[in-house]
Amino acid sequence: MPPQSIIRRNPPDAVVYDLSTPGQVTITLPAGSTWTSGLHWHETHTEYLQLIKGRIRLRLGDTVRTVSATLEPGYSLPEIQVDKNVWHEWSRAEAGTQAQAEEEVIVVERTDPADGDKAIFFWNLNGVILEAQRATMPSFIPRWLREAWTGLWVPLSLFAIFDALDNFPVFLGIRDTGWQRGFIKRGSWGDSRLSWLEVQSTHAILSIASLLIWIVGGRAIRPRFTPAEEYAAWVLRNRGSKSQ
Repeated sequence: MPPQSIIRRNPPDAVVYDLSTPGQVTITLPAGSTWTSGLHWHETHTEYLQLIKGRIRLRLGDTVRTVSATLEPGYSLPEIQVDKNVWHEWSRAEAGTQAQAEEEVIVVERTDPADGDKAIFFWNLNGVILEAQRATMPSFIPRWLREAWTGLWVPLSLFAIFDALDNFPVFLGIRDTGWQRGFIKRGSWGDSRLSWLEVQSTHAILSIASLLIWIVGGRAIRPRFTPAEEYAAWVLRNRGSKSQ
């Protein structure tokens, strides 16, 4: 089956990705979804978020706020710009009313440069996750081995995708912990050292995952998860990389 332009994942982290419009991804979170983008940053892309409907909890840098879409006809909120190397995360906001709890959230994401990597990211991310959920193994394979496959192969595959497509998760969180407990101050020497450690640890983890996937003959970006035209264009942009 060719990759779909509409991808759905089930609760508890229910989400719908609409990849049908070139240059952007529309993300819909139904009521009750626990989905989160995860705290991460980008190094080669500036990201833009357009809240179309609902309320989101947004962390941008060190600031956390709730953003609400207006209900006024014909008016839309300005895009939220996420600069390179800025930590950010978004999810559904806690509901203040029953109506807010039942309302879906719709956000459009795009990047500059608009190279198509964001759509490829979501095709492959969801391809790995959904394939693992559907996978069945022969009954003679021990349960622990099946769980080990899911617990090791899937994260390694996702990390390789992150590494190939400019998506860097915050793994340690020690910078935030030091700040929250009063051990360091933002902008201090200690803060800059912890920031450096966060970046280096993430790059090391993702690089090791990419190498392991490559050693066993796998690819970060897989043709079976990616439309042929988009995959061919991505290969041309990334000739010689281990993620091919």
